[in-house]
Amino acid sequence: MADKALLFIPDISGFTEFVQHTAIQHSRLIISELQELLIDNNITGLQLAEIEGDALFFYRIGEVDIKQIRDQVKRMYIAFHTYLQRYEYEKICQCCVCSSVYNLSLKFIIHYGDIEFISVKDTNKPYGSNVIKVHRLLKNDVPISEYTLFTEDVDQETLKTAEYNLQTNYDFGNINYAYESLSDYKTELPEI
Repeated sequence: MADKALLFIPDISGFTEFVQHTAIQHSRLIISELQELLIDNNITGLQLAEIEGDALFFYRIGEVDIKQIRDQVKRMYIAFHTYLQRYEYEKICQCCVCSSVYNLSLKFIIHYGDIEFISVKDTNKPYGSNVIKVHRLLKNDVPISEYTLFTEDVDQETLKTAEYNLQTNYDFGNINYAYESLSDYKTELPEI
């Protein structure tokens, strides 16, 4: 039986280059701390389905509250950038990792739709076409690095009022979405 669910992916951008061109020990520590920070700043009861390299895949069964989603995004974004800012300020190591941590950025992909679950070794995982859609949207046409992407299924009103609306064709068909820049949140970062 299918359930309606919010699908929510915070994705750390710049991760691949960061790992490939830096000392693996330090990059592993920083990325794991950032992912733990995002998990710890889950204030809306999202369920962690999977850690996917540079992204976290969350879901929550039930209706969508767009204000609550925006509050969740803001909370994670500010925590992420506060960490980067503090790391940059307090670093004592001058290796490539520690010197380039400020290049990391964060984006959010948010979708809503029917999901089912598949059981693998006593673990239930979200399953279905909407799970595929939210992951495909990680590759999109948004021209900025830090944003929240909302599909039309999350909130029709957001698509109507958003400054930026796009449509992308995937192998499953067209999907309409809007995106919002997160750059204004940087003004709310605490002073380090």
